[in-house]
Amino acid sequence: VGNRPVVPKDWWVEDLCELEIDLYKRVIMSIKTQAVISHEVIGEALKAFALKRLPGFSKGMIPNGDTAKFRSTVDTIVWLLPADKCSVSCSFLLKLLKAAIFMDSGERAKRELVRRIGQQLEEASVNDLLIRAPEGETARYDVDTVQQIVEEFLMQEQNAEIESTAAHELQEVRRPGILSDASKLMVAKLVDGYLAEIAKDPNLPLSKFVDLAELVSGFSRPAHDGLYRAIDMYLKEHPGISKSERKRICRLMDCKKLSVDACMHAVQNERLPLRVVVQCIPRQLKVSNNQHRRRLGCCGHSGGAQGPQGELASLRLGNGVGASERNGGDSKGSIDKAAINKMKGLLMSKKIFTKLWSSKSGQGENSGSDSSGSSGSANPEEAKSTPSRNRRHSVS
Repeated sequence: VGNRPVVPKDWWVEDLCELEIDLYKRVIMSIKTQAVISHEVIGEALKAFALKRLPGFSKGMIPNGDTAKFRSTVDTIVWLLPADKCSVSCSFLLKLLKAAIFMDSGERAKRELVRRIGQQLEEASVNDLLIRAPEGETARYDVDTVQQIVEEFLMQEQNAEIESTAAHELQEVRRPGILSDASKLMVAKLVDGYLAEIAKDPNLPLSKFVDLAELVSGFSRPAHDGLYRAIDMYLKEHPGISKSERKRICRLMDCKKLSVDACMHAVQNERLPLRVVVQCIPRQLKVSNNQHRRRLGCCGHSGGAQGPQGELASLRLGNGVGASERNGGDSKGSIDKAAINKMKGLLMSKKIFTKLWSSKSGQGENSGSDSSGSSGSANPEEAKSTPSRNRRHSVS
């Protein structure tokens, strides 16, 4: 006897999509009550129904036509969602939320979607969060709704239960946080990417950018490169903000957590406040110096008579010429020379900014005669390096 073909568990999903909305609602409710079908299958059935009844839903587009009918469809799907948060994807929930906002669904449906999205926010993508702002607003994206979603995500750390005590009194009992460090890191990176996208909007107020970034500021992140990219994008698209506003937005990031490439970019970025640039220079110098020492160490062990310290001394004295000669003028010598030249440039930048800060503090503390005396320094190199601010340029 041949094996019987296996019937898929969701064989009925496509057939139910042909039913009218009221009858479909009663059938799904009956299936949920009997508890014989898993929540995942019911979620797939709701997704198939949305794709069938809401044209353009798969692409995140809002259907045109009978708005009342589409609104009723969205509200019904939200009402039928299974309680299990893994029953539907976060992307599907965000598409439902976009449709509910556009078609002006009830506040209850939108609040339910925001709550459920917040519970699985780590699954979302930046494109999923790009919700168009309602008509009549100058901003391009609905940042307030995304902020509510992030707040719902954070509420899981403060989830409370209401229990009845022996005296029949209601008491709030706090449960330990259920958010993992991995989830927090994923959401932090998601918010950084979202900030970089909405920063391109010239009508985005600084307060909304800062408020959203501060929500995840407590999450431990190994690097702040994504946040730096978002800040730099905002400064680029909003050149008219004040000096205090630039300082406010730059306080969101930790310069000690920037990568080598990000530090190099920041040192040459004319849009950043001078204090931020100065904070990036020591780290860049330290990393570059360590890399150069490792490179010299490899050269010393490869057959040179001198050790790493001797190589470093000769390179400093000869500006890299001795290394090139010992290596026969090969590519390794040119790499060392280029590294030293880069180090010289960074050291000169540090010297310039140190002079700027010292002269700035001198003007605030000393008298006019002291200032005139310091300006007549006998060191020609320091006199040449005065206009340092004009030498900085952006490589964005």
